[in-house]
Amino acid sequence: MKTAILFVLIIIGYIDPAQAQLKETAQLATLSPAILVVYSSDMETYHKHHYLISNIGYMGSYMVLESKWKAALLTLALGVAKELVYDELLNRGTPLWSDMKWNTLGVTQGVVFTFAVDF
Repeated sequence: MKTAILFVLIIIGYIDPAQAQLKETAQLATLSPAILVVYSSDMETYHKHHYLISNIGYMGSYMVLESKWKAALLTLALGVAKELVYDELLNRGTPLWSDMKWNTLGVTQGVVFTFAVDF
């Protein structure tokens, strides 16, 4: 039985439409954390904003720079600059490392998505 299941999986793996479906499934799976963040009711609103803005910022900078790592570093640098300059120096908010945690999670999800697109 195990041999038959393995044989079927190998055959499906070599079919082009199955490859396209696997690719689309991987891409949608990488977007699911953003959906969970948007619809979760227990998170504070500003955490959602940090996560989604950093995710969108990564995607935009990736389209311009065409480099995953440069786009990730640029987006994280912008997040750090926001915390240090806007929140700390201009006293417009409270600089929190938890905000950077959500920025990093948003960038990470964007990097995973761009790897899934190349899959």
